[in-house]
Amino acid sequence: MKMVNFFFLVIFLLLILTGCWDKKELEELSYVVAIGLDLPKGIDLEEEQAVDVTFQFSNPKLNIKGASQSGEPESKDVITLTAPDLVTARNMANSFVTREISLSHNKVIIISEELARTKFFYRLLSTSVKDREVRRETNVIVTDGKASEFILKNNPEMMVRPHRYYQFLIDRATETGLVPESTLNRFFAITDGDADLFLAIYGSSKENSNETGFQDEDQYTAGQVPKRGGNPVQLIGSAVFMEGKMIDTLTGEETRITRLLDNTSKIRDLFSSFQDPLDKRYKIGVRLKKVNNTKVKVTLRNGPPKIDVYYPVEIKILSVPSLIDYADNLGNQKILKQALEKKMKENAEKLIEKTQKEYKAEPFYWSLYVRPLFSTVKEYEEWDWNNKNYPFADINVKLDIDFTGFGKQLKESDIEKVLD
Repeated sequence: MKMVNFFFLVIFLLLILTGCWDKKELEELSYVVAIGLDLPKGIDLEEEQAVDVTFQFSNPKLNIKGASQSGEPESKDVITLTAPDLVTARNMANSFVTREISLSHNKVIIISEELARTKFFYRLLSTSVKDREVRRETNVIVTDGKASEFILKNNPEMMVRPHRYYQFLIDRATETGLVPESTLNRFFAITDGDADLFLAIYGSSKENSNETGFQDEDQYTAGQVPKRGGNPVQLIGSAVFMEGKMIDTLTGEETRITRLLDNTSKIRDLFSSFQDPLDKRYKIGVRLKKVNNTKVKVTLRNGPPKIDVYYPVEIKILSVPSLIDYADNLGNQKILKQALEKKMKENAEKLIEKTQKEYKAEPFYWSLYVRPLFSTVKEYEEWDWNNKNYPFADINVKLDIDFTGFGKQLKESDIEKVLD
């Protein structure tokens, strides 16, 4: 009996010791760090399935211990080919790429707005994630031009490795709230739920196309930021998706409001400016922080539902160019608090009204608070959150501002003495 047990133990150990049969060395692989998807020219998607796929490769040599760290730029090989889908394109590329192409380290999928506005887009993306190397945490960027141009024009000055550049760029933009959290997993969770709008990161590699002049720092979408020099790539604002198809864009400010009202989205820093209520010639710089979750209460009744939204915000005053005393003067603080609350509430109500009238759906993921109010999925679907209820809902927004500081220097300078 002991011999039989020993025999089965040896067989079992042999099975678990065979995990290295498919190993690959670094020099045998070409790692893709960015993928671009565009509409091909001269092909009707209604008649033939095709997409232009762009791969940007990273040079694994720089990651090998002992490799040269002289600061010479990493290889930025970029190729574009037309194929039926992303998975097929990878195999086609290996007909002229010497190393086996790996998507396991890919950080971002960049989609042209032209492709994102077609019905074919959802089919293309849903097929791509079936590949085991396409990670669900991959970020999604929609660009106002060609995805291939976005990749080719992207030339970061201070980053040698493109895979780190994409990760740092997206992480920082997401933290500031100027772009939404936009991953493949979130795209499919929201789209397949068929109740909310999905927001993707909106980007551009075009020169400044802003024709409206100077605006507040978060009033722009990608391609409108008034900048000169440096990397032409910009990430600001959102691409709005309904049922897997892009329908509109949101500015950086609208994206920030959306993220404040959405408890599934986390933001760390929010720097913004507001008009000084006591001297409208100047603007006050502030840092906003959402410390607690937004409270959303949905009340069902005969007719459209009632939705009460409450969110507290901590604000730290960073700059007061008017030099008005807000730190020590409690009366001025009260005026400032009321002005900020009024402005932020008006901005939120304006965006909510836009989603109700134009989109007839919401990007705040409020359907999560509606679903538990029904006993069955069928009952919830027949109630029809998007078409019959949300567009006509009575929504009340309330926020509470708490000042947490007025900068390192509490007392403002006396401009009269300075001028004297």
